[in-house]
Amino acid sequence: MSSEETALIQRLKQGDEEAFEQIFRRYQKRVYNVAYRMISNRETAEDMTQEVFLRVFQKIRKFKGKSSFSTWLYRLTVNLCLDHLRKRNAHPTESLEDIEEKALVYGKTPEDDVILEERREAVQRIISSLPDKLRAIIILREIEGLSYKELAEAMNCSMGRVKSLLYEARMELRRRIERNKHLFKE
Repeated sequence: MSSEETALIQRLKQGDEEAFEQIFRRYQKRVYNVAYRMISNRETAEDMTQEVFLRVFQKIRKFKGKSSFSTWLYRLTVNLCLDHLRKRNAHPTESLEDIEEKALVYGKTPEDDVILEERREAVQRIISSLPDKLRAIIILREIEGLSYKELAEAMNCSMGRVKSLLYEARMELRRRIERNKHLFKE
């Protein structure tokens, strides 16, 4: 953690609202992207983002700095999303609006190659169909770029469990892509 971030977190622990606003602006997009990729619904991801930052404000005093702040924030986000998915007890279904929103999250522009975009959307749909924990670990590793150590902290498990989950997630993703290879032909 940078000294600037450490000072910001200390100010937040003292109840400084400006520090909270700075942290919110700094991390809002990342939290939203993780929530959106896990939940696959724009409105729910926005709600999850708000809930994550509410919890940050409520629980910041429990943050001891043993992991980076961003890892702690990812853990809050993933746990909240997993809880939401468990309560809903079903995998998300995607509407046309959700698919279009996903395209925007990934930075689609009108000039993008149509085939590439269709493939990207197909992969995202397949990722969205993975079981919750496998989806979370794929998103955090392959999309958000967390290290194995950060994954272990964010998923609250051992490094060995992270490697096992990641292997299982990649194999399942590969199987599902293979089953849907017709979506990837030119």
